[in-house]
Amino acid sequence: MSLFIRYMLDISTGHLTEETRKKMADDSVNFFLNKTCSLPFAVKGSSYGWFIDVRDPTERSFSGRPYPSDIIDCYTLAIKVDCSFILFDRDAERHPDLEWFGDTNQEAYDDRVAALGSPAVRGPYLLNDIKALFNR
Repeated sequence: MSLFIRYMLDISTGHLTEETRKKMADDSVNFFLNKTCSLPFAVKGSSYGWFIDVRDPTERSFSGRPYPSDIIDCYTLAIKVDCSFILFDRDAERHPDLEWFGDTNQEAYDDRVAALGSPAVRGPYLLNDIKALFNR
């Protein structure tokens, strides 16, 4: 992977327990106000969700504080798919490989079904793809 390009895992906030969602919401405000946070990592947030960097097991061991198991599961998936960041988005799809704590009626997203109707399966969006959406 290029030193200048990093991938981000975009998943639903429903993959976090209610307790972790509460801590992430509180810590995103505390981070902004430069106050002490309850979680052992920085959380940048908004009313739509949270953004965190991915920490491997070695990095996590240096914190001296426990990580919530739901966050560790998300880190494991992110590392598996070579992502450096996770965006927990309230409007994102449910990932089939993660435990679900959100709306029980929401089905897991299936990449194979989405690809059936498209002429070509594309890789991750590049910045120019995103800019083009706004220039229409």
